Amino acid sequence: MNAPLIILMTSCFVAFAMAGVMFVISRTYPKNIRGLTDWSLAALVMGLGLPLLIAKGHVPDLFSVVLATLMILAGFMLMNAGLRKFCGMPARISRALLSLFVLAYVSLFVWFTYVQPDVTMRVATLNLFTLVVIFDLLRVALKQLPGTAGRNVLVFALTILIGARVVRLASLMLGLDQPTGIFDASVLQLVYLAIPTIMIPLGTISFVLLASEKLRRDLEFTSRYDDLTQCLNKRAAMEALQREIARARRRGNKFSIMLVDLDHFKNINDTHGHLEGDRVLVDFSRRAKSSLRETDLLSRFGGDEFMAILPDTDLEQASLIAQRLHEATREGQSIAWSVSIGLSEWLVQDDSVAALLTRADKALYKSKASGRNQTQAISGLPSALLAQPSPISP
Repeated sequence: MNAPLIILMTSCFVAFAMAGVMFVISRTYPKNIRGLTDWSLAALVMGLGLPLLIAKGHVPDLFSVVLATLMILAGFMLMNAGLRKFCGMPARISRALLSLFVLAYVSLFVWFTYVQPDVTMRVATLNLFTLVVIFDLLRVALKQLPGTAGRNVLVFALTILIGARVVRLASLMLGLDQPTGIFDASVLQLVYLAIPTIMIPLGTISFVLLASEKLRRDLEFTSRYDDLTQCLNKRAAMEALQREIARARRRGNKFSIMLVDLDHFKNINDTHGHLEGDRVLVDFSRRAKSSLRETDLLSRFGGDEFMAILPDTDLEQASLIAQRLHEATREGQSIAWSVSIGLSEWLVQDDSVAALLTRADKALYKSKASGRNQTQAISGLPSALLAQPSPISP
């Protein structure tokens, strides 16, 4: 058994194994991690194409040459489609252009197989067309993926594949080491055939890493953010508040917090249904985020109550931010709603989280007791109340 045949058979088994790995992952990972099925099919299609190459001389050239190499190209195209889905990107080109791309590839192979048989041109065509697809894969990976281990492994594998094809095309153009067939045992041909044996598992490893990294990021996001409003959840908000307190104690910074409650939210749920109530919560969070500064943190504190942490902000500045929030809720509502706000400021070094939240909660209660749709602030002791009603009438 000659060396090219051994290499091709090894690549075939590796491709099938990697297809199995990706298939299992595609069935076990969450559906929001897209592209896994495409990557599984990519390895499978390549694996099915390699036996056809091995069967050269035993089956018609339509299968062992044209179809086999088309399946290799299709495998790279599936990788490209999978990566785009994984990154949440739309297809770059239309199906019509993709069809023309494949048609051009098949036409050239048919021409250089039946009309003007030429092994060199077939090898050049395969390298050129796959080079285009792999180069686009590399461009997407560099532009869209975060700089993680999975992305680095994928970039390395794609770079090797691109380099191999550039070298092979250059050797063909210069007339060096011209191929005589798939089982040509020249050094350059052996190296070229051996690369998929290494790159298929390496590419699969990169895809597994990318999927695992995204799963970890999604789990971290879920553990810290509210699914509905995409605001910080209460646990993450308390952690952020502790960090802000530590910073205030260390540097002597000011900061304030804002407790926000949607007025008569239970009535909205009872009258319009919980689905519409959810839409109101999402609408509020969107408007609130646009009213806050980039450094401010908004969290869903529970039900229809939210908390905003306002770094480097005293009560006077916090009141201005609260006023912007009131103004942001005035117009464009499908269902009329308003908010009541309570403010409190971090006072001294020996202040506490409980005291800070208690003051804000009492200010919020006063806002609601005073007619809602307004802001109240507690500047110090519970008896020292600063009323700052919104100009919007309740």
